[in-house]
Amino acid sequence: MYDFEELDFYELLGVPRSASPDEIKRAYRREIARYHPDRYVNADPADLEYARRRSQLLTEAYATLSNPAARSAYNLNRRRSTRTPSPRPTPPPPPVQRDHQAELYQQARDHIDAGRYVQAVAVLRQLHQINPFYRDSAELLASAEAHLRTRASAPRRSTPPGARRRLILVAGTVAVLVIVGGALWWSGRQEALRFADAGQGMATVAPTSAPSPAPVATVPVVPTQSPLPSPAPASPTLVPTQSPREPSATPAPTDIPLSPTAEGTLLLRDDSFIDGWASARRTSWSVGPRDGRYRIAAEAQVGVIWSYRSVPADDVSVTVDVEVVEGEGGVILRFRDERNYLIFTVAPQTGNFLLEQVRDGTATPLAVGTRDDLRAADGRFRLNARIRDRQIRIVVNDQVAVETDVSSLPAASRYGLAVVARDTRAEAWFDNLEIRALP
Repeated sequence: MYDFEELDFYELLGVPRSASPDEIKRAYRREIARYHPDRYVNADPADLEYARRRSQLLTEAYATLSNPAARSAYNLNRRRSTRTPSPRPTPPPPPVQRDHQAELYQQARDHIDAGRYVQAVAVLRQLHQINPFYRDSAELLASAEAHLRTRASAPRRSTPPGARRRLILVAGTVAVLVIVGGALWWSGRQEALRFADAGQGMATVAPTSAPSPAPVATVPVVPTQSPLPSPAPASPTLVPTQSPREPSATPAPTDIPLSPTAEGTLLLRDDSFIDGWASARRTSWSVGPRDGRYRIAAEAQVGVIWSYRSVPADDVSVTVDVEVVEGEGGVILRFRDERNYLIFTVAPQTGNFLLEQVRDGTATPLAVGTRDDLRAADGRFRLNARIRDRQIRIVVNDQVAVETDVSSLPAASRYGLAVVARDTRAEAWFDNLEIRALP
């Protein structure tokens, strides 16, 4: 028997017995995000079983206390425990993900230190495909290639037959490894680029630009009039992981509160995300409705994962509640295809934000920075994005974050939700989506 099984439903959710339905709902979402079994798929079996049993009991507590009749019956029949519950042990954090880029970088350095420049160039080119801006990999690759050119231009000396055979064997082995690695990467990319069709909803993965540029000084608004220089896009890499299991129960959906500044014709309102949204799972990313909200998750280095809906308007206002558990989360705007769209994301753990345009596969930052009022320990914020012609205005928690003009927005009427997985895993939950046509 686990220690938390001695707690009543109020103590399990961490709310007073006089808690309102909204307080109970927020407490349930907080606790279920902390103890959901999906976060412990790579942990010890004992920790996974602990999380599984606790999430089941949390769901039962929420189903009882969110129903007025069931809550009244529970209050009448509940017997107070005479024992003081023991402190709740905190399960260990999920295991640290393998840093594939760091491993490739160290292999390349070892080859260079040993004078094996052919192997170093092969490894550095593989790293360059994943992330061309990783540490000083670009400088190391240029240096190693320069050494090879110097050797090629030096006067040739006769090579003993045995050494020549060894050189041919090494070169052949490296070529085979590069070909096999490229084939595996391409097959993984093709798997990731398949659309998961669910009515009007779509989900896919796209390459991201280099890791976010260094944040600028903290300012209240970051407008831009001309795009920054475009960094070279990096190809995504897929990190196989054990597929997490689906939850055992889903709480009943609640009504969506009206937007305080709602204007225009209502095109779409959703807080269940059941009809018309994608529900798909791959080895390194997943999208779909869960626990009354919409969840998007991706492992490190996967890139951008999104799901979108089509609406009959180009000039719109998009409002949504976002809870970012890890990484970056936000909205996709004017999505035409995986090579042409506009994306705005926030990392509430650090306060960083980024407005980025992707044209023909090349990403260009339009506004980037750090704001103290975007930092949130629980990762929750309300986001509103307005698009009219070329004008973009984005408000986070009733504060203007970005207001700028974009010279060439893609002509499209698709809008959606997204996460960005760069050097770390990304996971975000979305709720209370509203899209309106601007008058």
